[in-house]
Amino acid sequence: MFKPNVTSLFAISLIALLATACGDASLEVEGDDVELTEIEANLTSSQRRERSQIILRSAAEEGLTNGFLLAGIANAETGMAHCWSEATWACKGPASSSCGGGPVIAGSGDGPCSRKQGGLGYFQFDGGTHNQTLARDGHGILTVEGNTKKAVEFTVDMVIRSRYISGVSNRAQALAWMNEVRPNGNNWNTWIKTVTHYYNGCVPGRCRVYSARITSYSTKAIRIYNEFGHDFWYAHGHTPVPVEDLEAPANPGPVDASITGSQITLNWDSVEGARNYNVALEYTQDSGNSWKQYHTWTGRSSNSFTVWPQIDNTNYRWRVQACTSAGCSDFSTYTHFAFGDVELITAQPVAPIEEPAEPIEEPMEPIEEPEAPIEEPVAPEQPVEPAPIEEPIEEGLRAPQSMSPAGGTIPHSSVDLTWEEIDGASTYDVHMMYQKRNGTWANYYTWTRRSEARFQVWPQLDNTNYRWRVRACDGSECSDYSEAEAFYFTGR
Repeated sequence: MFKPNVTSLFAISLIALLATACGDASLEVEGDDVELTEIEANLTSSQRRERSQIILRSAAEEGLTNGFLLAGIANAETGMAHCWSEATWACKGPASSSCGGGPVIAGSGDGPCSRKQGGLGYFQFDGGTHNQTLARDGHGILTVEGNTKKAVEFTVDMVIRSRYISGVSNRAQALAWMNEVRPNGNNWNTWIKTVTHYYNGCVPGRCRVYSARITSYSTKAIRIYNEFGHDFWYAHGHTPVPVEDLEAPANPGPVDASITGSQITLNWDSVEGARNYNVALEYTQDSGNSWKQYHTWTGRSSNSFTVWPQIDNTNYRWRVQACTSAGCSDFSTYTHFAFGDVELITAQPVAPIEEPAEPIEEPMEPIEEPEAPIEEPVAPEQPVEPAPIEEPIEEGLRAPQSMSPAGGTIPHSSVDLTWEEIDGASTYDVHMMYQKRNGTWANYYTWTRRSEARFQVWPQLDNTNYRWRVRACDGSECSDYSEAEAFYFTGR
């Protein structure tokens, strides 16, 4: 990425530089003859440290225990910025769950932002247009973890092909070689030459600023190495901390907050050695005399998490625990917030409740019978199975239960709805609503004559709250609709 507040011509040239970073891995692309400059990103040192920890964990999962090498590239490419909100002078890429549903950072070396042809994420993968890049590399590169894992794959390939490295011809040998590289030490100059040539595309003898590029990649890597120190990168960065030594996250917040909007962002201090976090949310509707499980989100890679509570005018409390591959720490102390028009409850329980079990089962307000449904989403086409005709059963059918999802966030392009099978039912009707930006609910669609107790849908409105319910039918009648469950859909 590139420093703002420079002349237009220089900014355009510098933006073009990054477009060469992750192009076709089978080509040696000539780099632009423009010197690198400082890169500005709206990241605090704490955020850069957290981003570095994610790089270390994600790289280690792919066999690269020397994740510092990737952090050095990311620092040189975008100043560690992955989301557009962290570098608003760049172009906007597709939405990412790592960015709270906002866009990832995107380069503009192939023209104006409207052409959507820049590299994506903090490792700047570029396969043409944004859609072409995602088709080649997968939607996983939109997340911090996915972008990092793809960077491992890319750098392993370039080490195998590098003319500066001998004795490496497969993935295992490439990883072994990379894991032995040290800043300003073993094989450092060879690594920087390989990055400049095969990652950036600035080739000796064909790139007039080759010397400046070499210096830039090296100094910006050393800079982030010095920022956190040797022990961070090589003593604790990828070595799992024993579970008995793993501390519960401290300073959960916001503390005793009253929320009037549609969402709340929970945050806590990062835990050294933690691989991910579990967040457990509970609610009460009787002045805090009893608390019920709302939902537990597991495997969160960041030390912040945004939730969209579905029960209005209610008190909530939450806690968080840090985890490694070997287990998890104790939960943190409870932190409370009031959601909507309700007085805040802050009383702590005498003793911790049992480990959270299933998602929320509290019934929501009933949904009015659907009005005229909206048009069936155009894509993807969802087939309708013919329902077999069966003899009516003597007793009435009951409404399905055990529905999923029941709360939480769906960060994928589709949602798998499931519910219990009802004896005597031959088909099911699924009714879904969505929440408009003004807070009101409207009918989305009703799918009828589903032959199984599961159904995959592709919601067409991203970053939207949905409610859904289901009823069972036989050849002559249908049950009442179930109580409605909800989820927040971020989309692709």
